[in-house]
Amino acid sequence: MSTPPACRRCPFRPGAPAWYVRAARRALPTNRFPAAERQRLTAAQVAVSVGHSGEDGTAHVTLLIGQHHGKPPRPGPARDTWLRVRADVAAHLRDAGFVTALTGGGVRAAAPRPEPVAVLLEHGDVFRDGLGALGRYRIWCPEHPHLTGRLQNAHGLGPQVFTYVYATERARNSLWPTGFRSLHDAAEAWAAHMGLPPVTVTEI
Repeated sequence: MSTPPACRRCPFRPGAPAWYVRAARRALPTNRFPAAERQRLTAAQVAVSVGHSGEDGTAHVTLLIGQHHGKPPRPGPARDTWLRVRADVAAHLRDAGFVTALTGGGVRAAAPRPEPVAVLLEHGDVFRDGLGALGRYRIWCPEHPHLTGRLQNAHGLGPQVFTYVYATERARNSLWPTGFRSLHDAAEAWAAHMGLPPVTVTEI
């Protein structure tokens, strides 16, 4: 089965930003909260950087003003601007449905959880492809058919089963060669690597 080409504007692809990071960035209009990438800020300019907070589903918006990255300036006009922008960022995120908390570096924002996306797993056909297909699964997302990958179980010594994850069907090197106790855990990791929101995993 051939894989359809990825839509150029589709945000889902190998190594895509997490869905909640993208959602937080979308909630902040760039004309008011420009991204902080590759720009030098004057003392009065403020930009934001959106990234992971370390918790699934939660983004952290870090404020930058002048040369101050991730922390407010000393008391004065720049600090007043920083505090005002932080309050504005939190308000925009709350309006978009996020649950926010102010931090020393900016705003921590838990995204509203979207409806889960379906991900399907299909075991390799041993009768057609031989014993090499044993423990191998094709994984794909019907809603975004250009997303297809491969999972593989490897039985080591003892009862532990490690699941290998390949971003695409043709990938030669696995993303995570060990570390998953279940096939569904590996499938969810693959989906997160593709930037998908929470998924429901079904074996067919």
